Parts: sequence; C-alpha cells; structure tokens
Amino acid sequence: MVNRQLIDVGRSRGHQISTTSVRNRKLEIQEDADLYMLADIFNFPHTIKSRGNWLKFSEKFLNEVMLNKPFVHLNNAYSDICNLGYLPCSGKSEEICKFKSGSKIRQNLINRDFSTNCFSYRDIVRQSYLKSVANIFVSPLQREVISKSVSIPENHKSLIVNPIINTNDFKNHNSERDIDFLFVGVLSEAKGYFELREKFRDKNIHLVGDIHPDIKLDFGTYLGKLSYSEIPLIMNRAKNFVYLPRWPEPQGRVVVEAALSGCKLITNENVGALSFPYDISDPRNIEKSGELFWQELEELMK
Repeated sequence: MVNRQLIDVGRSRGHQISTTSVRNRKLEIQEDADLYMLADIFNFPHTIKSRGNWLKFSEKFLNEVMLNKPFVHLNNAYSDICNLGYLPCSGKSEEICKFKSGSKIRQNLINRDFSTNCFSYRDIVRQSYLKSVANIFVSPLQREVISKSVSIPENHKSLIVNPIINTNDFKNHNSERDIDFLFVGVLSEAKGYFELREKFRDKNIHLVGDIHPDIKLDFGTYLGKLSYSEIPLIMNRAKNFVYLPRWPEPQGRVVVEAALSGCKLITNENVGALSFPYDISDPRNIEKSGELFWQELEELMK
C-alpha cells in the first residue's frame, strides 16, 4: 500500500515512474533513470507453492544497480535484513541465527538458504544499505532496528515516510461505541496473539483479520477478514484498540488508523507508529505525508 501510494503521488507531481519486479517477470534496467528505488528487494512469500526465494532478483541484476546507478533503498518491513518470517529475533541479530537449522528442511527450501548464518550479514544485504544515496524507513523505530542490524553509520542519509492514510476515511465520527476492545491485523505470534489472548480472553474483544495457520483462535468475537472500506466503521464502534506485537512493528498503520478514528490505544514499546515525534491521532500531522516524502526525495535528485 505504501509503495502504490508513493508512486501515485510521484506521478501526480510530474515524475515518470516505471517499475521492475520479479513476479511478473519484468526485469529490466532503465538506463536513463535519474534515480532508482530498491523496495523490499528480498521480499517473497514463505510457502512451497510460491517457490519462495527461488524466484528473486539475481545478485547480478542488483549489483548492476547498486554499483552503477544512484539509488535509494525503501523498507516496508524487515525482509531486506531477514529471510525468515516476522523477524523472529526481534532485531537482536547475531552472526549465527538460532532460528535456522539444517533440520528445518521446508523452511530451508523456501528460503533457498541451507546455512545457519544471519541474512543481514551477507555482503549484498549490507551493500544495499551502505551504497545507497539514502535509506528510507516507515518509522523511527524501524530505522533504529535496521541500522543496528546492518551497521549503517549514523551520518548516512535516511528519510522516514510518515503514515500515508486517507484522513477522510479514518476519522472520529463521535458515534456510540459498543465494542470495548478491538484488534485488527493478522492473528499471529509476531502480532502479539498470545499476550492478547492472555490479557483479553475474558473481555468484550472483537478480532478482525486473517488467522495465521499456527493459531487456533479460541476467544473473543471473531468478525473475519473485513474489506478495507469496512475498517473505519468498525474502529468507530470501538472504545479501545489493542495492539501488542512481539516484533518491532515497522510502522503499524492500523494503529494510526485507530488513533485517527478516536480509539484509545493499548499498545507496547514495539509499535513503530508510536515512535514518531508527534500525535498520530491529529490528522494535520499526516495529511501531506506523500507530498513531504517527494519533496525530500527531489532534494536528493538535484
């Protein structure tokens, strides 16, 4: 969603933007481009059917950009420093990863990785950050976690994308609220399912979103996976929005959406959205996020 919205804003400002991706087999170098953006270049589905990391950008292709072109590196999550799902170490990376093993055949096949080494220690991973004109993050917390993992110098240029959310959709309707507690997102270990279950299993909590295959949901009122257009309505019914992730949530736009919708937030220190130095419930702070991002990027292109 972030990538798409940034592209839309960029085009509205008169930029010509072309995309190159793995999954539609559109792999080409735009020789005359003023700037390249590497966005989640190591991101892939963690399933056998998808062929996981067997379909990916080749190191030859990436090096052609990183060694010969001006580029910025955008991170929506942590796939560019970790090839496991949901950053199991929560950013406390070590050269030998305790979550990898030669006995995890399925995981190793999907990842095309049969070593126990931390992905963030690979040379091409580090070069994708160290050779960039700037690294782009979706929260100060995410910048801190990634910078530490790949040893990015403090003086290396970085940009932070403020939450890009339609404040006309997500706003407080000042209507009656009949839901005491609400969670929206993937019900998974990384998103805090087990702490959520422990603290709210006997309370009036409503749950919205996909259920991870490893989870057996046995509490609360499950509303299924709602369409995005329905989320503002359900948030305006909730008094409290609960989000207690185990991993350092890159941004957690759903938390910003809940705050804009008038929910009281029950969270922890792992929510990237709360690391911004402003009130995320105030729409004035995020109304022009896309425009501000492009203004900063245009300065880099001069």
